[in-house]
Amino acid sequence: MDEGRRRDGEWALNINSVVVFGRIRVVKDELKKREICTNLCRKFIDDEDYIRKELESAFPRVCCLELSIEHLTGKPVNKS
Repeated sequence: MDEGRRRDGEWALNINSVVVFGRIRVVKDELKKREICTNLCRKFIDDEDYIRKELESAFPRVCCLELSIEHLTGKPVNKS
């Protein structure tokens, strides 16, 4: 599956819940952590000055986790 579509172009199944098995690690690379935080902020607000100010004040307290998925399964929605 890719971006909500199957690779053959058909629409994907509606998934109700997902179970993920994998490994989590703390992101220690400061540049990568800043990139993650900046991109996440941009999903919710367009004001670059606000994002910069928030990162200046809160960034030292941020902990980013990276999930490496080893297995993923979903429960399809029952349509009646």
